Amino acid sequence: MKTIILHSQDLALAQNLSSNLNGELEQRKNHFRIHTKLSFNLEQLRQSNRADLNLFKDNFNYSEIGLFVSDMDSTLVTIETIDEIAKLVGIENEVSSITKKTMLGYQDFSSSFKARVLMLRGTKIEILKQVYDEKLNYSDGAIELIDFLKSMNIKTALVSGGLSYFAQQLQNQLGLDSFKANNVEIINNYLTGSVIGTVVGPQEKANYINELCMLYGLKKNQVLAIGDGANDLEMMRIVGLSIAYKAKPLLQKNCDVIINFSSLDSVIDFFD
Repeated sequence: MKTIILHSQDLALAQNLSSNLNGELEQRKNHFRIHTKLSFNLEQLRQSNRADLNLFKDNFNYSEIGLFVSDMDSTLVTIETIDEIAKLVGIENEVSSITKKTMLGYQDFSSSFKARVLMLRGTKIEILKQVYDEKLNYSDGAIELIDFLKSMNIKTALVSGGLSYFAQQLQNQLGLDSFKANNVEIINNYLTGSVIGTVVGPQEKANYINELCMLYGLKKNQVLAIGDGANDLEMMRIVGLSIAYKAKPLLQKNCDVIINFSSLDSVIDFFD
């Protein structure tokens, strides 16, 4: 017997799916579960019904999750922050093309990040503030998800290949327990084009999860991680539950859970 979570409150859709799978339909607070003995192709079901469907892992103890780690750009927030900076200084196409290739896994993250920061040399710090104030929005369901995790006493962390300028403010605003992101050199309120320290790329994201597990006395299978790009792949490989949120194909192929149609708070369905 397998259990499929339908991240939707569409009763007609749930009944149709359950009927096609010769399954038993169970209604929960904000979603449906379908219990079936039939074989099925989950990806085909997702695409044909334009709905988020995921397997509920019976051998995984969701109640033991102690840490939630989220990517920032295009995950917790809707934008790629570095691309928005580039828009305001007139080099959008040059920077965003590198960002896209990197998130798809076609370019090395560390070198591409350094290249993009170098292209932003001479940018005023006020431009970063303008992006934060005018362009940065939370993804749908982000605040609800974070509030729920806090209510469950689950630690929350942000790990980003973006700039610490944004990550630190998000930590403060959302009350996250910790964050890790890239530091860039700023002299006299201008970006110099230099990166300070090691670039937070794929392996550094995984290393940060290991550090947090040591800090909180957790095992890696007690970690839930969410992201959207190729630079999230290494951390997804080591955690107990990995979630691809409106993610690039490479990440979707390597995660336990895929969310393409619904909001971030659909993650709560696994705890209901």
